[in-house]
Amino acid sequence: MIVATGLHKVFNAGTASEKIAIAGLDLKVDTGQFVAIIGGNGAGKSTLLNLLGGAFLPDRGRIDIDAVDVTQMREHARAALVARVFQDPMVGTAPTLTVQENMTLALMRSEGRRLRPALTAVRRERFKQALSVLRLGLENRLDARAGELSGGQRQALSLAMATLCPPKLLLLDEHTAALDPRTSEYVMEATVSMVENGKLTTMMVTHNMQHALSYASRIIMMDAGRIVADIGSDEIRGLTVGDLVARFRIKDDRMVLST
Repeated sequence: MIVATGLHKVFNAGTASEKIAIAGLDLKVDTGQFVAIIGGNGAGKSTLLNLLGGAFLPDRGRIDIDAVDVTQMREHARAALVARVFQDPMVGTAPTLTVQENMTLALMRSEGRRLRPALTAVRRERFKQALSVLRLGLENRLDARAGELSGGQRQALSLAMATLCPPKLLLLDEHTAALDPRTSEYVMEATVSMVENGKLTTMMVTHNMQHALSYASRIIMMDAGRIVADIGSDEIRGLTVGDLVARFRIKDDRMVLST
């Protein structure tokens, strides 16, 4: 379970450009739940993910991941607990390393660094199995450099790396936004498969409300650093994109155009 209590985050405090990004936010996410986070620009969605992942530390409040207080843990210290896939396909992989070398780095993040052979036949087979779920043929390109892959393939590789050692929390920050529609659907389908097979607790920021409705078991809407709506799975099944736009008066063009 993920528990955030009384989170506050202010940028440029005490200046003319002060920005309250997160304002007293409380949130509980059950183990295995897939939560979509929606809201307009500046609502605090990515800041919340940054707080959960350790990229930012809160000014006040507490974060527990499976009963472990991680509030003051920096990002690298949470690496064995939290994995993240970013919007930019180029961020999550090392372009000069091969597919299998990138996957090895993902193992090192979770298992730690010890003196042992990095690439073994057993590991290669493990990588192939993990990549085959993506249905993009990456299991046959272990020796290809990540920089030679398309944007969609690199994003899929980032997803496989993030879930290779199942994290306690998987953070997806608009991870399909930079992809073409067809590849976006492939990556989303692979995401759902990995989340369900691994029973991963997942939080996904998205501007694509159809993705939120189709794939999430819970939808949270944020505004001005607060949660203003929390929709469970039973209610989601009866909603359309139009319902969300009308109900919450969503005015962010990126979200409306994602229908």
